[in-house]
Amino acid sequence: MIRKLIYLQLATMLFACRTAYGETGCSLQDTTTIKPIRLNEVHVSGRLNPLKIAPGRLTYQVAKGSAGSSGSALELLRRMPGVSILANGKISLNGQAGIQLLVDGKTNFMDGENLINFLASMPAASLDVVELITQPDATMDANGDARFINLKRINRTAPGLSVSLSTNAEQGKYSRTFQNIAVSANTAKLAMSHTYSYGEGTELIDVNSTRYISKEGDRGGNALRLDMDAVRKRNYRNHYYNGTLDYAPNDHVKMGTYVLINNHERTKQEAVRSNFFNSSSQVDSSIATGNVLGHTFRNFSTGAHLTVQFGAGSKWENYLDRQQFNQSETQDQLLDKFGADGSETALQQKLRGETGGKVTITTVQSKYMLDIRPNMTASFGGKLTQVNMRTNSFYQQTHDNSWQERADLTNTFGHEEQLKALFMQTRFSPSDLFQIDVGLRFEAAAFKSRTVHDKDTDFTMLRSYKNLFPNLTATYAMDAEQKLSLNYHRRVNRPNFKDLSPFVEVNDPYLYEKGNSALKPEFVHTMELTWLFKNSYSLQLRYNLRQNAISKSYNLDEQRRTVVMPMNMEHASNVGLRFNAASISPLKKWNIQLNGNLNYTSFEWRTATDVHRNRRLIPSLQVQNTVSLPFKLSLELNGFWNGSTAEGQATMASLWSMNTAVRKTILQDKLTLYIYANDLFRTNRPKIIFSSDAMEGKYRELYDSRAIGINLSYRLHRGMKGNLKSDRTNERLEENSRINY
Repeated sequence: MIRKLIYLQLATMLFACRTAYGETGCSLQDTTTIKPIRLNEVHVSGRLNPLKIAPGRLTYQVAKGSAGSSGSALELLRRMPGVSILANGKISLNGQAGIQLLVDGKTNFMDGENLINFLASMPAASLDVVELITQPDATMDANGDARFINLKRINRTAPGLSVSLSTNAEQGKYSRTFQNIAVSANTAKLAMSHTYSYGEGTELIDVNSTRYISKEGDRGGNALRLDMDAVRKRNYRNHYYNGTLDYAPNDHVKMGTYVLINNHERTKQEAVRSNFFNSSSQVDSSIATGNVLGHTFRNFSTGAHLTVQFGAGSKWENYLDRQQFNQSETQDQLLDKFGADGSETALQQKLRGETGGKVTITTVQSKYMLDIRPNMTASFGGKLTQVNMRTNSFYQQTHDNSWQERADLTNTFGHEEQLKALFMQTRFSPSDLFQIDVGLRFEAAAFKSRTVHDKDTDFTMLRSYKNLFPNLTATYAMDAEQKLSLNYHRRVNRPNFKDLSPFVEVNDPYLYEKGNSALKPEFVHTMELTWLFKNSYSLQLRYNLRQNAISKSYNLDEQRRTVVMPMNMEHASNVGLRFNAASISPLKKWNIQLNGNLNYTSFEWRTATDVHRNRRLIPSLQVQNTVSLPFKLSLELNGFWNGSTAEGQATMASLWSMNTAVRKTILQDKLTLYIYANDLFRTNRPKIIFSSDAMEGKYRELYDSRAIGINLSYRLHRGMKGNLKSDRTNERLEENSRINY
């Protein structure tokens, strides 16, 4: 059915193109010529900077920069100022982990590996603008710690046919490939687009850890030492399709719909060796564990939008969106135990399990924007979000050569959310020098969670809250080049679906990872003072306070197994200084983009025996160099360094990485060749040190991150050029009109 729908949309697109341009209107003949720009008979030339800085927002125009040649959206983000992506997939913005992804201004609910896979499937060529937002207003969801990455898709309005082709191959220890094609066709009233990508490859992860375990908290000579070494090999395949259809019967009405399909399949083979030491340097016993895990993730999303413009300064936007996520996993585990002399001490144990889950998210929003006066604008509206989540797991283990259910690993979990929101945002400029932005968002949230372990254990939790989330920004223009801005906002971090699910991931008999259905939302207060110079340089002083901060915990259960799970801490706070430079040019052909941060972070939590604190002064630096060479060549050298970072009970050791690339354009800039090398010195190795009442340890991951790759992309547009003046006039009102994923 899906294949027929795609074929039908392609046929409709080609028919519309023939209607607009006649029998030969859809030919892909390259007729582009290079012409100088004239303004009142004056020739204009110069280099366009794709990066623009405003208080609380950094904007990168993909088509104007070299990062658009990166292949996938994930590789594009690696080259964004202030964005660092660790080898384990964690995304940080301005030196702080935890981001909220938006696509065309809408919340994307994926997290962890699923989010990374989604970004790796999305072509960078399908994006128009990337926004890095640290001062969200009331029209945006209150969820998230004010670190937003908004990916805006290309919205072509000029009649014509556009085609973009790209292929990418990467070689580390193992190979990875990525291909995509994007086709769009516009007439005066109808616009259609199709984007498809496919990626496959193999990833390798080496993991080693050391844990010191004692019931009395004695980590000296009486503590049990457990060393673990694991090799994980993952084979994956990604499919991504996004189709859109927009119709504008006149200049005042626009409506449209979209379909998004994202399928990810992964097989992981894991070999784990755990050695136990008891008061000596000799191995007392050991365990060899083999895991084979199958993972399937499917996302089907669809929606529709309607926009009505009543006049030059009045607009009404509405959208309906439905996202559905299905995930299933299988696990087969073999375990052998050995004594100090290497002989087997017990029969081989076998564990097998199946887990499955389905999440459906339905969202309806209506927003009205109005220019009240020449110096005053307002936006207000409402939003309803309904979440329904169902998950289940079933595990069995061999005992006396027969399979028996593992009741402690088997459960059923259901979770429902209903979120109602009303919002208002106003901008007022009493003079040419002063501007005030003030907004208020009201949210009423209700949650219902039910966990069933067996017929005798059935636990239901009901929670609800009503909260106001204000924001205020005052901006003063000191002169024609300098601005000073002060911002305050309050936000909430709700637990993600993986953190809520009580599923247990069994790495080996002594290491479990699971969710926590009792997690509470954390509330965040933030203040920022920003100095801005020429919209290209900024200096920012920031403070935030997190109540009930959510972070990972490392504890022991009754069987002395290490259990990793999220928990609520008492509070966390951060004081930080940030510097951004969009363009520094030591030489005419050399451009530098710079992002530097200095954060002081503090976490505090209580256990049964004590109050614990983790405090760190965390420096971070990211530098991106681009050198323009003759013959339309450009050279890139990028790098980042993060100092030792506090993350709740854990501390992440400092790490750094360097990437380089060469870019060449030919055929009137239609064909781009991009050759790159990531993690040149293989230094992007996350290392975590953790501590709790009865245990401390360290954990290191080594990924197949050092790789060389090549990307070849071709773009072609056939038809009329867009009306730039019209596009700029409607830029403010059109900001969130596309509802495409």
